[in-house]
Amino acid sequence: MSEPAFYSCIKGAAEYYKVPSMALLAIYAQERGSSARTSDNANRTKDYGRFQINDASWRQYLAEHRISLDRVLKDNCLNAYVGAHIFKLRYATCKSDVWCAIGLYHSANEPYRSSYVSNVYKKYQAIQKDREFLNWFRSLAVYDASSGKWEYLIAGAGHAATTSR
Repeated sequence: MSEPAFYSCIKGAAEYYKVPSMALLAIYAQERGSSARTSDNANRTKDYGRFQINDASWRQYLAEHRISLDRVLKDNCLNAYVGAHIFKLRYATCKSDVWCAIGLYHSANEPYRSSYVSNVYKKYQAIQKDREFLNWFRSLAVYDASSGKWEYLIAGAGHAATTSR
């Protein structure tokens, strides 16, 4: 999957789950997991894919939704949607407090949570300073997981693309 397509998935996932896309981008900028590779953690768990979905924390959730860890690892768009859904769950727990939700995305335990928030905030600031990237990101098509189609948001109106996944 190309980078523009992956960023379109991030944008689509944020819109689908109604979470702030800039927060999701900042989380991804911090996680920066690799597609098709896992990362080993000190506590003997593994993180999967670009949004670093933790196997121990999310195995039951994934099983309930019939999503295998292998798919989370290999399907970058699915990985972005799973990451966005995890963020949405945390966002609801935190009553729409973005920074609380970002901290809980990573850990329920201090000092890990606060350290993560600090790192993500730095990534967020860098994203906000990059006007060229922000304009590019805003112009991207959005992948709609429910319809399986790409939509281009032009002048505030959604236009269904002819391509489907």
